[in-house]
Amino acid sequence: MFSRKPSDTPENDSPWQRQVRNLMETQIARYPLLVQLRAIWRQLADERPSWPYLIPLLLIVGIGTYRAERNKIRAAIEELRN
Repeated sequence: MFSRKPSDTPENDSPWQRQVRNLMETQIARYPLLVQLRAIWRQLADERPSWPYLIPLLLIVGIGTYRAERNKIRAAIEELRN
């Protein structure tokens, strides 16, 4: 799923497969969010061997950031009440 087989390379594709791939690339390029999501997906695929370390690290950083932002919001609300 994440890596291409040698038979899936563009050089081995038929003309209609290349046309479909080009069409898909053009349609994806119309939507910046899809371009970013595709780039992130490819980066995650490249980092797949590191997932056992990367995912817990991202969770720890994400939870820490979430808690810090919630504390800032609570402090701002308390300041507005006083």
